[in-house]
Amino acid sequence: MDRLRFFLKLAFICNLCFALAEVAQYIDFKGQFSELLKFILPMGLIVAFPLNLITLIIAIILLVRHKLRLADLPPYVFIVNLLILLFQFYFLF
Repeated sequence: MDRLRFFLKLAFICNLCFALAEVAQYIDFKGQFSELLKFILPMGLIVAFPLNLITLIIAIILLVRHKLRLADLPPYVFIVNLLILLFQFYFLF
């Protein structure tokens, strides 16, 4: 269960990078923040979606099978990850 909490929080951080990467597509930085974007873009566009999807599927399966309670997870992170997953489906597909 501690691993699931860790991966939910890691997915949340990757989802923040996804949001920044999506915003970065519409803003012209003119060469500024290039080192930061080299870290944010791969983490947001490559890692965020699969990690978020797999982590949420595992969490939902455990919740449905009653092996885990929502109170055991950080509920705000779980809900925000679900909402961001909907945006990821919209932007990626």
